[in-house]
Amino acid sequence: MTFTTPLTRYFTVAAISVLGLTACSDDDDNNQTTIPPVEVAEAEIRVIHAGSDAPLVNVLANGGSFVDDVDYAMSSGLATVTAGSYAVAVDAQLADGTTTTVLSTDLNAAEDMEYTAVALGNVADNTLMLKLIENPEQDIADNYARVQVLHASPAVGLVDVYVTEPGADISMMEPTLSANYMDASPQLEIPAADYQIRIAAAGSKTAVFDSGTVPLADEGDYFISAIPNTWSGSSPVALLVALPEGQLLLNDVNSGSDIRVVHAVADAPAVDVFLDASSTAAISDLMFKGIAGYVNIAEGEHTATVAASADNSVVVIDKAPFELDLGASYSIFATGSLTDNIIEPWVIMEQPRSVATEAKLTVSHTAYSAPEVDVYLTATSDISDATPVLTDVPFRASSGSLSVPAGDYVVSVTVADTKTVAIGPLPISLKNGGVYGVAAVDSTTSGAFDVILLDDFVMAK
Repeated sequence: MTFTTPLTRYFTVAAISVLGLTACSDDDDNNQTTIPPVEVAEAEIRVIHAGSDAPLVNVLANGGSFVDDVDYAMSSGLATVTAGSYAVAVDAQLADGTTTTVLSTDLNAAEDMEYTAVALGNVADNTLMLKLIENPEQDIADNYARVQVLHASPAVGLVDVYVTEPGADISMMEPTLSANYMDASPQLEIPAADYQIRIAAAGSKTAVFDSGTVPLADEGDYFISAIPNTWSGSSPVALLVALPEGQLLLNDVNSGSDIRVVHAVADAPAVDVFLDASSTAAISDLMFKGIAGYVNIAEGEHTATVAASADNSVVVIDKAPFELDLGASYSIFATGSLTDNIIEPWVIMEQPRSVATEAKLTVSHTAYSAPEVDVYLTATSDISDATPVLTDVPFRASSGSLSVPAGDYVVSVTVADTKTVAIGPLPISLKNGGVYGVAAVDSTTSGAFDVILLDDFVMAK
């Protein structure tokens, strides 16, 4: 470790709760004595979720709730608490609706101290743990910002971190700091200004992460964790910036967006897809039910043109606009009917992060001819007494990413508010850590419906 000041203390802790103290006054023969307010010793604490394959967690202290529903890449923000001793527990939210305690510890919170508790590591290899960084509470000088950096990405080794003015050439620079996994820097006060943060393997000048221009505000307080990148792009890390209230995420400036195209129009031929009026197809010969795997393109505004592969002059979607966010992943479904001359793109945001304690399932309605539907996920094909997991789903609607316990299931799609099965019964097997997608489509067989299986359904074949 090559910090100027080495990390001196390490704890395993999650969070603490607020306890109140009250004072009373005496009343003796109508002579009231005023007792000065009791000075309550206080500290501050926040909780950061940096376990990339871990589910949502609840944090409890002394048996009561401190903060609930903390997801990956989230910070609770700094909370003021009464100094003292606390029994702390971290409960994972499981897909079956129960919780289980995965970490627990005791903490003595000292007066005028600030604690940042970070869950890091992986559930899958049993390395998930908690690290506590403590700092004295202190003001920030005018015209300065305070920055502290934690290396919280277990798959990344020793790195050099450069914090420079935007566009600076780092080829002849010494790194601002160097860090290995679980190293935390001292708190650094630097002039409030625009900066660029770059991370490279130790001894290298080739950045594997580039923040672009980042403004650090006057008296801003930034706790920055380098966490595993579960978003788009090739960088191994993203930066989670915890603020006194909430957080923001910095993806690598070159992350772009990941998109895939799905042909969901049963009566349309194979198509070519052109992006941004290019004369060269980005995707060629995509057949009905075909899935063009994720490709990375720049974030921002784009257009998509879809034409028949056999004759590109036959355009079924002409320069349809869509917009992409940095770091995000999307599926673009071609939906509708060629016969009815209604073919449109439908863009949905995907959640590709794998969670070790659950399967993730997304169900989408892209069947043009189907009415509103109910979706059942059951142990057998008998749905007579079952309750649907999704109800009244219209055309071009998606469930979003559902957390589902691993196991064998049967998917049945019925006309809404009936038990009349229109699609299925479809047996599926879901595994913890898997990401799965099912899209309902029209069938090339008259009067029937079909499905497209996506993600790990396809990868498992």
